[in-house]
This record gives sequence, C-alpha cells and structure tokens, in this order.
Amino acid sequence: MESIIEGGIFNYHHQNKQLNPFSPLGRFQEMVARPEADIDLAEAALMIAGQEYKGLNESYYLDRLDAMAADMSLLLAGELDPYRIIGVLNSYLYGTLGYKGNETNYADPCNSYLSDVLERRTGIPITLSLVYLEIGKRLGLPLEGVGLPGHFIVRYLKSAPKTLGRINSGHEHLEESRDDEQILVDPFNGGAILSEDDCARLIGDAYGRRMPRDSIFIRPIGPRQFLTRMLTNLKESYVGMEDVVRALEIEEFILLLNPQDINELRHRGMLYSRNGQRWRAIYDLQLYLAKQPDVRDAENLRQHIRTLHKEIAIRN
Repeated sequence: MESIIEGGIFNYHHQNKQLNPFSPLGRFQEMVARPEADIDLAEAALMIAGQEYKGLNESYYLDRLDAMAADMSLLLAGELDPYRIIGVLNSYLYGTLGYKGNETNYADPCNSYLSDVLERRTGIPITLSLVYLEIGKRLGLPLEGVGLPGHFIVRYLKSAPKTLGRINSGHEHLEESRDDEQILVDPFNGGAILSEDDCARLIGDAYGRRMPRDSIFIRPIGPRQFLTRMLTNLKESYVGMEDVVRALEIEEFILLLNPQDINELRHRGMLYSRNGQRWRAIYDLQLYLAKQPDVRDAENLRQHIRTLHKEIAIRN
C-alpha cells in the first residue's frame, strides 16, 4: 500500500478493475478521454442512464432528439430573430410537448436520467437545459449551457454566427457576455428570459441570501463540467435515499471525468465504508490522506481507518 501511495502524481484508477469497453462505464471512459470538442453530451448522458437501465436503447432517444429538432426546423421556417426563435422553441417544447420542471419531486433520480426526462417530459434545470441545448445544437443555434450556482440555465449568443451553434464543443465563447450580446433562458421555468439581475435573484434563492449582480456567474461551462454537475446531482439524490450502491456507481462516472480530484476519492472511500467494502475504503482514504495529510479532520479519518482495520480483524 505505501509504495502505491508514495508514488508519483495521483491519478485515479478503478483499484485494478478492468472496465468492460462495451459497458456503459467503459464506453463513458472512452467518451470523456476525447478532447473537449469531441464529447457528445447527449450520448454521454445516455451512457449514464444505461448504467441504471440495462440494455437501454440509446439510439431511440437520440432519434427522439433528432425528430424534435426536425419539427422545430419546420416551425422556424428560416426565422432569424433570436427572440422569435426562442419563442417558437418555448412554445413547442413547453406548449406542444408539455415539458416542465419537476417542482414536486426535485430529488427524484429520474430527473437526472436523460431517457427518463424524454419519456416523462419533466426534469431539473440541468437536464431540461440539456434537452434545450441538444435541440439547439441540431438546429445550428448558438446556445451554451450556463452553470449558475444553484441553478442551470442556457444563453443564446445574439452576435454569434449560426455555425457556432454547438454546446460548448470547444472553447468558443467561453467567457461572460454583456446583456446586449446574449439572451439568458431558464429551461426549468418554461424558457423564461432572464436578466442578470434575475440570475442574481436565482442564486440568492438557492443560497438563502441576497447576491450581487455579477457577470462572473454567467460563464458557460464545457461538457466535462456539465456532466460532473449532472452526475453530482444524481449522486446526491441516491445518498439522500441512502442507496449507497447506486451512489457508488455514479461516483465511478465522476472519477472518470475528474481523475485528479482527490475529494471525489474521499467521497468514494466513505461510500465504500458505508457499503461494508472496508479494504476499498481503506485504500481510498489512505491515498486521500497521503495527498492531504494536513486536512482539518485528518485525525478523524485516521481513526476511521483504524476502526475499519479492527472490523476486518474481528470478521477474520
């Protein structure tokens, strides 16, 4: 153990587990190893859903998105005005199709699985934004996801060439824009158009205190950040349900996205501990402490590791 921990730069691996390249997790690993520009959000999201729903027909849901975009293309009929485009998209998505934010059961894990969102036509801000963005991508609209603290929205770049209508597929426009250059849209609330002051209020509502208007919050995020945030929501749902097995499955996806994030390693170690997987918990927590020896609760973690060793000894 010590020789592993004291080695070079920490890099996540599955504790010597070989991933099946055809499994949802194995395919996700291949997807997120690509350059940022080549990560397909919808495909990656459906791989995550495939972990829960074995044998999920991902092509069926991709075809659903294609069909929605085709319907929208007919409705737009060459429309160029950004506000009218958003109006038509909102009318179709929330009126004709009946999509809506799930305000009554926000923590339901189904809200975070793209297949469920497309079937039930309800979700949370980030997954409804994903549907919005995926339709926009297929139409060549200049839409980007914006991860406000506590809420997820979409922005339409009014001055962007139509050919840049991708979901942060590279690093184009990865900076804040002024109100006169962008339209901020809230897919969770029927596609409502927001001002920066509205965004500050949304953030304040999420954190229970008044927040200043600050354009730093209105920066778009790339696919890896998007997927990490979506997976974190899902993991927290399962932790809240005390479904440790599923929380661990989702943690594996998060660590594939963020192999250098030792805090996620700690999270996985504690989940292993709760699930009775003591050796795996010890491995992760010792590796975490090797990289963060002075963390505030280091002694508590060391005591927890000692307790795990004692439990193993008793069982043997």
